Amino acid sequence: MNKFSKLVTILSLIILSNNCIYSQWNMSVNLNGGQVNHLLNTGQYIFAATSANGIYRSDDNGATWIQKNTGLENFLLVQTMSAWNNYVYAGTSGGGFFYSANFGDEWIQSNQGIGQLNIKKLMSDSTGVYAGLIFAGIYRSTNSGLNWSRFALGEGDLLYSFSFRSVNLYIGLEGGIYRSTNSGVNWAVFISGLTNLSVRSVIQSDDKAYCGTFGGGVYYSDFGGSQWHPMNSGLPDPEVRNLYLFGTNLFAAIEGNGVYFFNRTSESWTEINQGLTDTNISAMTVKDNYIYAGTSAGKIWKRPLSEIITGINQNVSEVNDFRLYQNYPNPFNPLTGISFYIPERNFVTLKVFDNTGREVSEIFSGVLSEGKHIKYWNGENHSSGIYYYTLQSGSFSQTKKFALIK
Repeated sequence: MNKFSKLVTILSLIILSNNCIYSQWNMSVNLNGGQVNHLLNTGQYIFAATSANGIYRSDDNGATWIQKNTGLENFLLVQTMSAWNNYVYAGTSGGGFFYSANFGDEWIQSNQGIGQLNIKKLMSDSTGVYAGLIFAGIYRSTNSGLNWSRFALGEGDLLYSFSFRSVNLYIGLEGGIYRSTNSGVNWAVFISGLTNLSVRSVIQSDDKAYCGTFGGGVYYSDFGGSQWHPMNSGLPDPEVRNLYLFGTNLFAAIEGNGVYFFNRTSESWTEINQGLTDTNISAMTVKDNYIYAGTSAGKIWKRPLSEIITGINQNVSEVNDFRLYQNYPNPFNPLTGISFYIPERNFVTLKVFDNTGREVSEIFSGVLSEGKHIKYWNGENHSSGIYYYTLQSGSFSQTKKFALIK
């Protein structure tokens, strides 16, 4: 074999080797800290909440991980995390709620008014921080956790998950689901269509809600729908540990069977476990076109989304600027959803004006992370007519027209 042939062979092997490496899962880190209970992407950092060694933070997309436990004291079983503006929140078993104003460098405990110190789930938005207590329902704080008050449900409900998206709220329990369609003012049992009531995960997209059950698989319900519909084609097992939604892309962690991706073309689930030797997945997140999966053994795995979702690189690169979409439904009475995309974490406002240019409502004002968002406007207290909604962020401003018809 001449030198040129040898060179071609070596280059071919290198290319083949690289393709093998990047077309599968690769372990980012073994934290050796018990189960990874939660993975959180704040835009700049990735946080991992563990069941034995507290919280880890990665500043370099998973290349290195550093413990961030100052202030957590002995409460190192961290079950859930959330973030809003420049605050990061952590929910523990036994120590209750902690917040950090410096991205985990120091944690401060704050449980004034909270009903229990075992927090299973946290969520946060412009209205406040919401804490799901494993046996005591949901509490809310409107001042970053300094004070708490009861928000929903009572004592005795084994809570696993909840999802808030504007006026639509879902709570997943061992015995089913509660739903509110008016921002938590009223709640009702919502289990029609479910064949299993052990609801481990509830999430929402722009127009659907999804729930994962530990024994009945995955279900969906249309926005405003009256029942749940199964979507289990391709799943190897109905025991769902976790659901994760990135845009319109839905992932499921199946007990002992790794990660599955829902193919909307074939309407079935596809296994995406190439290279994944630890298939007890307990948490997932996405950052910078990579999906991360945490396991019960304390490992974190990483894989390019472009190897899983055909054309996702093109989709991401096409949406690289602000976008304001037409509301739906339109015309409407009285509720409509307004979707928009922001290319980076930024302060945004979304306002409604009448036909004379007078501001009639501020739908949202605050900092949002990069990605697609939806906000809802309720025109119940306004008269029929043509209105305009404007999205503004920095130098970007765009306006669209919509019609309220009663």
